[in-house]
Formats: sequence, structure tokens, C-alpha cells
Amino acid sequence: MKRPKGIQWSAPVLVRRNGAKLEVDLPAQVIAEFNAGAGDVLNFTKLPDGAIEVWVVKKSGYASLKDMEKEK
Repeated sequence: MKRPKGIQWSAPVLVRRNGAKLEVDLPAQVIAEFNAGAGDVLNFTKLPDGAIEVWVVKKSGYASLKDMEKEK
């Protein structure tokens, strides 16, 4: 299968169950692109076109937007 134009890389990950939670290991490409480390928070945002964007907040005390609202 030919990769669509514009995609630089794609990295599948296995989702594992750990009790009531689901977990994944971040692919090396993601760690490098985000310069991600322990304590960073990944944010997932669904866009109007249905795409999901992922971005990183470095060393944040927030695990979710609800955590941010608690401090207001």
C-alpha cells in the first residue's frame, strides 16, 4: 500500500488493559517529535473535521482540562 502524500510517518501501538485503565507505549517517533518525558501531559483534541490532534504540555500538573478547572 502506498503512503498518502504528506504523511511523514505512522506508528501503530498496541493498547493494553491494566485493571480499569488502558495503556500504550509511546513510539520512538512520538517521543522524539514531542521531546516527551515523564511528567509531560499529552492532550487529545477532536477537530471539527473528525481528525484527532495530539499535542504535549511539558511537565504539567494537569492530567485533564477538569484538573485546570478545579484551580479556578
